[in-house]
Amino acid sequence: MIRTNFQRFLDFVTFPVRAVMPFRAGERGKWGLSSRASERFDFVAREVVGYTLDVGCGPHNRFIREYLNSNGLGIDVFQYEGLEEAQIFPDLTRFPFEDASFDSVTLIATLHHIPRSKRDDEMAEIHRVLRPGGNLIVTQAIPLAEVLVHKVTRAHAMVLGKSYDIDLLRDMHEEEEDHVKDTEIVERMARAGFRDIAKKHLLTQWGLNRLFVGWKH
Repeated sequence: MIRTNFQRFLDFVTFPVRAVMPFRAGERGKWGLSSRASERFDFVAREVVGYTLDVGCGPHNRFIREYLNSNGLGIDVFQYEGLEEAQIFPDLTRFPFEDASFDSVTLIATLHHIPRSKRDDEMAEIHRVLRPGGNLIVTQAIPLAEVLVHKVTRAHAMVLGKSYDIDLLRDMHEEEEDHVKDTEIVERMARAGFRDIAKKHLLTQWGLNRLFVGWKH
């Protein structure tokens, strides 16, 4: 499922169009163009280093199944379509996994959905279940882009149905937000014990989306 160089070039030049296209949740793309979700998965897949826990995996556990060849586990707080009951954990501040169980953990467009008061606890759990030498990968667009994207997807949902915005399929927590600032991401990762934190831009989204990678020493 990793994109070819030609596909990345095509996605780069068509980004303004793709940014407002009504991709249904779980779609890979339309008319030869990548959906924003598929694009994030492509970038994140190149950062993982082994057996991966995808926190907030969403419908059908796509990242683990399609981009990592099922080399990992996807979990969520809501039973989206395509998820098994064993993948649903109402409290993600207490993972039912042994210490050092995973090589990578991913929060793909997910951190801002974690209630503010629980973010440090969840980061600490992520650090606990990672093996030494493992990494955490977080994606987050710049605040303006996040706000605009949420407005666009919710407009699609009003016209085309809730499945165009999976956030509307469940009850939103009062401490969820549309975005998280870079400084908060880095500070929370550092407090949890992650080191060598780096920010990388998703170039085919014109740098408006980024990923943060931190390592457990």
